[in-house]
Amino acid sequence: MNCPSALLFFRINRHVRGKIGPEVKDVSDKVKDLLAQLKLTLSKGTNWLARKWRRSTPGFRYALVYFLCVLAIAGLVWWQFKPLGSLVFDPGGAEKPGEDPDLPGEQTDGPDQPGLSLAAFRQGQETLSLPLEGPVLLGFGQVFSGSLYGVNPGVHIGGTRGDSVCAAYRGQVCKVVPAGEYQAGQVWIVHGDFETRYINLEDVSVHEGETVDRGQPIGELGPKLEGDYVEDYLIFEVRDALEDPSDPLEYLGLGL
Repeated sequence: MNCPSALLFFRINRHVRGKIGPEVKDVSDKVKDLLAQLKLTLSKGTNWLARKWRRSTPGFRYALVYFLCVLAIAGLVWWQFKPLGSLVFDPGGAEKPGEDPDLPGEQTDGPDQPGLSLAAFRQGQETLSLPLEGPVLLGFGQVFSGSLYGVNPGVHIGGTRGDSVCAAYRGQVCKVVPAGEYQAGQVWIVHGDFETRYINLEDVSVHEGETVDRGQPIGELGPKLEGDYVEDYLIFEVRDALEDPSDPLEYLGLGL
């Protein structure tokens, strides 16, 4: 760089620093003043709270500490058990594909949540099929007198060993218990927010995770478990999402 150019660069640099320097210093001073005022305000607020605390009665102090502890515990409980789904922001409020707004109990068909909600069956929109062709030997809630007395959580349907037992509604097999020497075979099928259970099977023909249709054979009726029946029988149960039993006859349209 030659001398005239260097001299020009030096003059421009000094001119710019002369213009910008005071402005930067002014901003820095304002920030420092603001921080000092904030510090002073916080100090005054802390001193005021300290004076109020010292002048308050012991009863008020205990009550305040107790209230803050309760508030903290309530916050922790709410954070632990809050419904996360209600906090998801849905700007459009769009309906999920396959949902019918006129049928609030209906769910989309799929391997995880096939079929309808139990509310749709209570409203008569859907019905279950009889899993075994035979008479109802014992109704829901009646006392069964076998080796032990107990209240029946389902219904007993009479038949003959080897009769085909079919799924009462489309769904997904969630549990299979193979028949053993001292164990009755079982198949549990989930249908959305409820499930059906078929107890006293042999030669089970489905496996866990398999999707079955209404009327599809799932196994054969096993020999009589116990009781004073002449026939062999199937125990058929309907359980809600909490695994509480319901009367299957309400959804089959049958009566004793």
